[in-house]
Amino acid sequence: MLLHLLLACQPDDKTPGGGDTSDSGSDVSLTDPLDLAAEVDGQALLADITTLQDFGTRYTGTSGNDAARVWIDGELAATGMAVEEDPFEGGTNVIARLEGSENPDVIWVFSAHYDSTSEQREVLAPGADDNASGVATVLAAARILSRHAFGASIWFVATGAEEQGSLGSAHLAQRMGDEGLDVRGVIAPDMMAYWPLGDDDAFDILGDDDSEWMVNDMADVADRLGVANKKWINHHYCQGDDHTSYQDADIPAISPMDCVEAHNIPSSGETVPYYHTSGDTTDTLSLPFTTRVAQVIVASLAGWASSD
Repeated sequence: MLLHLLLACQPDDKTPGGGDTSDSGSDVSLTDPLDLAAEVDGQALLADITTLQDFGTRYTGTSGNDAARVWIDGELAATGMAVEEDPFEGGTNVIARLEGSENPDVIWVFSAHYDSTSEQREVLAPGADDNASGVATVLAAARILSRHAFGASIWFVATGAEEQGSLGSAHLAQRMGDEGLDVRGVIAPDMMAYWPLGDDDAFDILGDDDSEWMVNDMADVADRLGVANKKWINHHYCQGDDHTSYQDADIPAISPMDCVEAHNIPSSGETVPYYHTSGDTTDTLSLPFTTRVAQVIVASLAGWASSD
């Protein structure tokens, strides 16, 4: 599958939003999806994580959660893509669609939950790592990839109510099945910015039997970009996170994240001291390594969408 990541994105004379490239300045001359890695801006990631943190709390049902959703909607709409709010009992998802130029019915999804929680969840749940980091990476990918044309369609999704049982991703996965959508794969990171070892750390790529090829592909991209990683297949870790909603619906899904061992293997010595606390702020994050992981995700997604 790594060959997919070397294929060229298909050029088009229109931007994803339908405008002429001569007016918009869009660049559709991509020759290698790996080239897109360099376009991920660490300072932009930090700015978006900070904005989400500064809503105070994004706990489902609070005004902060509503305000964050509106802001995300606006940021995605600013790329020129069509944006849909997808309500469900308990919350709302936000979906931006980049239509494929050759096989628009083939869909790849990049999804991250925007809600947060803590011991003071109604008033203070900054959720910088969990999961502003994932949402910021979705926004980065949307801004970068929307400037290019791809054979397949890409959905950029911010899911709601993950902390209440992954309600948003479960709803979306069911909707995909009900509508018979051809979803080839989902990337659904949850916590990808707390790296206690900094640049010496390694990120975890979780998958199952059906998504093992995605794990291997992403690991290959990470290796080519020089980003340390660990692959996790045939495990029982992080069940109930968003990626498992898609897996349960028989959709290949993976989660690149920062803390599998800390949550599941006490003997590893890894800890996540700020998890689900009011201390989950940007001050605790390692943005240089987060940027490198985001680069891997963007390049992987571009490669998959280029190959269909």
